[in-house]
Amino acid sequence: MAFNPGMIPPNLKKAYEDERVVFLVGAGPSMGAGLPSWVELLELMIQEGERNNVITPERAVEYRGLKGDANKYLLLASGLKRDLGHNFQRFMEQIFVASKPRTTAFHKALVALDKTQFVVTTNYDTLIEKAFRTIDEDLSVCTYQEVGEIQRRLSNKEFFVLKAHGDASKPGNGLILTDADYRSLMYQHRGYQSLLITIFTVFTVVIVGASLSDPETKLLLNYIADAFPGASPNHFALMSKEDVTGVEKDHWYAEFNVQFVPLSKDNDYSETTEFLQALKG
Repeated sequence: MAFNPGMIPPNLKKAYEDERVVFLVGAGPSMGAGLPSWVELLELMIQEGERNNVITPERAVEYRGLKGDANKYLLLASGLKRDLGHNFQRFMEQIFVASKPRTTAFHKALVALDKTQFVVTTNYDTLIEKAFRTIDEDLSVCTYQEVGEIQRRLSNKEFFVLKAHGDASKPGNGLILTDADYRSLMYQHRGYQSLLITIFTVFTVVIVGASLSDPETKLLLNYIADAFPGASPNHFALMSKEDVTGVEKDHWYAEFNVQFVPLSKDNDYSETTEFLQALKG
């Protein structure tokens, strides 16, 4: 094990032992299973539009010119989703479900953390629930639209997986992908707002597999900081030590109450899995 267990903050260990930890899983573990990153997904959407003749060669060039700027990802996704039209849902299901990605060592380590209250993921694929169903075939999987069921399970302390941005395996589920989607989810869904309050003010959230450039991570943390300044416990983010500066660490802690746990990118981020194994002890 290359990861040093001594790097786990004592307050995070205690929160886990007290069964107050929630994992927020981003795209990293799914990429480890062969699924696309943000920029790769955008390129696949452009190619799908070209195949279906709904994007002109000139527009494709413009789209590809925007891919290099992470701040333009949501803008680009908006245009591509609009261009794909009724083909969008089929495309997303093909990429994230029909491709049949396999769970990885990360997913197995996540399942082994038996003191976790629940797991939230911003991913559209079914890898996390597939992993948990190896030990519980009746696992409850909810999307952001099922707030009542989520609240019931929270009250009863029943484990579940929350697909915070929708589920590509469920047609018509309303996948959250564009800037308009995110704004609507954050500011117009009162039930979801209440759920965010509960998650970020009651539980210790560990962010795994997200990067500083992920638009959904930025939007979520900005919403929490604006809505509940100083009201949350410490949260944690597993981040590549090669990509995060001291200034960024200080900013995330001061603005969002998020403390970094530095990991190496070596061996396809194997230290992320080792962190989970070390947290279990």
